[in-house]
Amino acid sequence: MRKFYALIAAICLTSLSLLAQNENNFEIKFNISGVNPKSVYVTFFGEKEVATNEPIVLNKGEFVFKGKTSVPVVARLSFGGEDRFLKKVGNGYIPYKCASLWMIVYPGASFTVEGSLEGKDFIDIYPLDGGENNTFAELNKKMMPLTNSLGNSVVELRVNTTLDDNQKKELEKKGEEYNKELENVKRDFLAGYSNSLAALWLMEDMLIRSEIKPEELIPFMQKADIKKYGSNYFYRAVKDRIDGSFASAVGKQCPQIITDATPDGSTFNIESMRGKYVIIDFWGTWCGPCVAGIPNMKAFQKKHADKLNILGISNDRSMDLWKAFLVKHDMTYQNILIGKGDKDYVSKFNVQGFPTKILISPEGKILFRDSGENEEFYSKIEELISK
Repeated sequence: MRKFYALIAAICLTSLSLLAQNENNFEIKFNISGVNPKSVYVTFFGEKEVATNEPIVLNKGEFVFKGKTSVPVVARLSFGGEDRFLKKVGNGYIPYKCASLWMIVYPGASFTVEGSLEGKDFIDIYPLDGGENNTFAELNKKMMPLTNSLGNSVVELRVNTTLDDNQKKELEKKGEEYNKELENVKRDFLAGYSNSLAALWLMEDMLIRSEIKPEELIPFMQKADIKKYGSNYFYRAVKDRIDGSFASAVGKQCPQIITDATPDGSTFNIESMRGKYVIIDFWGTWCGPCVAGIPNMKAFQKKHADKLNILGISNDRSMDLWKAFLVKHDMTYQNILIGKGDKDYVSKFNVQGFPTKILISPEGKILFRDSGENEEFYSKIEELISK
């Protein structure tokens, strides 16, 4: 009898597990005319590690996008082989959001996306599901056409060698107008739809691109339903950046940094660097200016080794590739990788661009911060550490 009950319990647990897995499924059907992609590239934003999708089988613009996710995420779909959507310059292209199709994917999502891209030079389709995607569409149907016009103006300036000075000035003026319109569209959307996943995604995106100050987002965040969105990645990321903008401002005490995401797995605590100045260098192996600045960083540390430490904080995904890069470039100063939660130092220090460098006093106070790679940074640091 006991074996029988144990078997029933096991069956129930298995059924519940399968039910939970099925509830995490999503399936979105597409029927888009005027397009014949060779492939569809999918990128997830948010808690992207929990979202997966099955290979997409194409029949021109007809396909099914399906997979699993345990939480709502933003998905970007790009059509391979449809170069007309790209803003091409020379052998490359300028990445604009209007070159892709955007949507919110969530557990149990099931709807159909229809539309036509006949004669279009950008993805002018906005998925609707009667919920979060309808709100997202309210933003994108205004933002994407403007983004496309801006992109076309920029490309025209870059590639058209026949333009005279007046024509260039006119295009530059148009670009400024498009940028201003885009800013208004985004801010109006935040004012009207703060309590939505789309707004939280937009807030983080604007922060990353330095399009808005963290403190300006506080009124919008106060309107977001914390019970509904408080555990979502975008809510947490925006909150962390707002908190970080105050906690990591010049004059504040440096936030705590303790991690075992080090090359040898040992625990690092920034307190171990007290007594000397510290340059915190936010960088990535993928960041051209960051890599170009490594020799200057090493030379500066060598020159001031008696009173200066350097802490590299890398925004990389692969620890193995990162460790190999450190060896290849002889980066012997302390380096760590960012993590999640309280170890997401990019959010904790409100880093909005790479590289970002922050000077910490021997007592742990933030003295100076700067973005980009320029020689003026080292001149400023020389001045500060020589006082």
